[in-house]
Parts: sequence; C-alpha cells; structure tokens
Amino acid sequence: HYYITNNFEMSGRQVTNRIVKPILSKTPQEARAGVNALYRDFYRELDWTMRSHMMDVPIAVARQKLKQEFLKNKHITDIRMIDMLVVKGRMTFDEFHNFWAQNYNIYSYFDYTDTEKKKTAEKNNTFLDNFYKSSD
Repeated sequence: HYYITNNFEMSGRQVTNRIVKPILSKTPQEARAGVNALYRDFYRELDWTMRSHMMDVPIAVARQKLKQEFLKNKHITDIRMIDMLVVKGRMTFDEFHNFWAQNYNIYSYFDYTDTEKKKTAEKNNTFLDNFYKSSD
C-alpha cells in the first residue's frame, strides 16, 4: 500500500508527485489516531512516572508541559513525518516507563522550576549564613 505525496518548491508551485511507502499510517486519520493514543498513554502514565522517579515537579505542570510538547508539532501534516514523531514518542514513553531514562533526562523537558530555585535558596541559607546575618 502506497500513497501519493506532493513535493513543493519554496515558491509554492507543485513540482512533482511521488509515491511513497507509509511507515505506520496510510491515511491522515490513522496518523491522528496514533498521535491521540500516544498522548493518552503519556497522560495516564505521567502521574506514576513522576512519583516513581521522585520528581519534584507538580503533576499539573508536567501535564501542561506534555501538552506543549504535542502542540509544538501541530503544524506537521506529512503522514510519514507524523509517524516518525509517534515512533520517537513511543521510544521516549518506554524509556520513562522502564526506568531507562534518568531523572536529569526528564528534567531536561522542564525549565528551571520554582522548586529548584527554592533548593538553591535553601543551600545558600546554611546555619552559618543565618548566624552571620543575625550578628549584623
């Protein structure tokens, strides 16, 4: 089963049609179903992943970041590219689920969070720092 894809020049003119072999999906509806299934699996797994990896990111922030990551690729319409992103997403999902990814791999998806700022502030608030501040 093959389907036709259009190649365009930068000017927007259609140059050629070529027949390509699909990766997973044959139609845009199948590709969309694959993306929705991946999002649903990540959404369901997110709470367990955050607790089991002992991440100090609130679940609401993690879900918001998950949504941002999916919406980042919303403009992609090529079925083969969508399938490749779904395959990469599945691999990331398996890495998180099977503990192949370390905490710093998961933290790389998040910005410098407020909890990290608090930890840095607590490190700067040692006993001697407080003692010196009180004697001034």
